Amino acid sequence: MPPKPVAAKAKPKPKSTPQPAPGARPGGLRRHGAAPPAKARAPAVTTTKDKPAAEKPKELEIPEVKIELKQLVDVLINDTGGKIKDSGKWPLVIDESDRVSTFLRYQDTNYLNAKNPGDMEPERIRMAIIGGIRFGKPVVLDMMDTNMFHAAADKFDVVQKGLLESVMTKDILVDQKYVSLVKDSDPDEYTDQSSAFRHGMVDGFRFFLITNMASPPLELMQRTYVIRVQ
Repeated sequence: MPPKPVAAKAKPKPKSTPQPAPGARPGGLRRHGAAPPAKARAPAVTTTKDKPAAEKPKELEIPEVKIELKQLVDVLINDTGGKIKDSGKWPLVIDESDRVSTFLRYQDTNYLNAKNPGDMEPERIRMAIIGGIRFGKPVVLDMMDTNMFHAAADKFDVVQKGLLESVMTKDILVDQKYVSLVKDSDPDEYTDQSSAFRHGMVDGFRFFLITNMASPPLELMQRTYVIRVQ
């Protein structure tokens, strides 16, 4: 038998190269004037300026009268010119020495030393207050070199609740509230309605605070007529 003819193998077709679109430039080059591709930008770094430091509040200036010791009688005892009375406050005398304390102890005053337990006895305090009101003379509370105001207030409270505050605000002089401090056992000069607590004498009552501290508590200075002895 004659041999069968061998079928010729089909040659592979060459791959077609994609043709550029009409008007396109070869090599993927961009046209002149075309915008370049956007680049990723780093996030903007924001800096906050330091805020100006807040101004420190100015210290409250408390008005005070500066005197020499020789002026004490005119300014404190006699209140020449009526400045203490017009202020509506009781005086706070700042004396870093003991000269004012010594001077007032030997004057016609009812002197109370806030650091002396004997002076802070309830009966001693009570008689000092009603005696000062009855006879129209100063009551002196000497706090010496310590802030003794609140400690003294506690001692006054033993006599009558809120007594020192009542003295400080002068409320004790209103409507004869001081009479509540009088006891039936007190001498006639306090209990005799015909002679006790005459208005002329009551009006002469004063309350002096003394301290050796150069800088007493601000709250106390705000409530008083400050006199500084140089």
